[in-house]
Amino acid sequence: MGKQRLNPSGIFYTAASGIWQTVWLEPANAARITRLDTVPDLPAGVLDLVVQTTGGASGVQAQVLSGGTVVSTVTGTPGAHLRIPIPSARLWTPDDPFLYDLRVTLTGTNGGDAVGGYFGMRSIGKAMVDGVLRPVLNGKFVFQLGTLDQGYWPDGIYTAPTDAALRFDLEQQKALGFNMVRKHIKVEPARWFYHADRLGLMVWQDMPAMKTGFTPRRPTAPCSSPSCAG
Repeated sequence: MGKQRLNPSGIFYTAASGIWQTVWLEPANAARITRLDTVPDLPAGVLDLVVQTTGGASGVQAQVLSGGTVVSTVTGTPGAHLRIPIPSARLWTPDDPFLYDLRVTLTGTNGGDAVGGYFGMRSIGKAMVDGVLRPVLNGKFVFQLGTLDQGYWPDGIYTAPTDAALRFDLEQQKALGFNMVRKHIKVEPARWFYHADRLGLMVWQDMPAMKTGFTPRRPTAPCSSPSCAG
């Protein structure tokens, strides 16, 4: 629900319905890749990858590319943790938002399906800096300066009308010198987060909330009337 209301006022905004996440159709093999889980491990200089599949695939191959050149290749099995070395890793920062490409293919029995993805070699954590607990990027304190991003469009409300509209606000925030954006009580499509990664904007993600004071209705006594059915 977030901040949208049927009767908007104050900090509560116009309600919307319909498609709000990216939707597509594509032919797919019975044995196919359904998800890539990526976790950079900076101290070890590797990417921890889990390839989720369906349809009985027996093997996977993963390749990491930089500028179209393969820098690392590993093979393994679906669902297992694959440790892909990233030699001399180029770390992602707001000043240098470098992204690696990822290419994963099913091999062996029921092989053939392939997907692409990306990742940045970065870590988010916390550390004591000059006696104060601070958020750190890649182990270093970075002063985060950003805006509260509402994620509304005049011609789409919750949904951006085009990809250009989706990235416009992020591009302007980056051009104004910000390195962070706080997404206000809303979850954007994955494409929005990709643009933030590509442009070099860290994201503070709010948790969408239910209506304040919402209490589920409960019957006060058993009801035997047919009108109570369901």
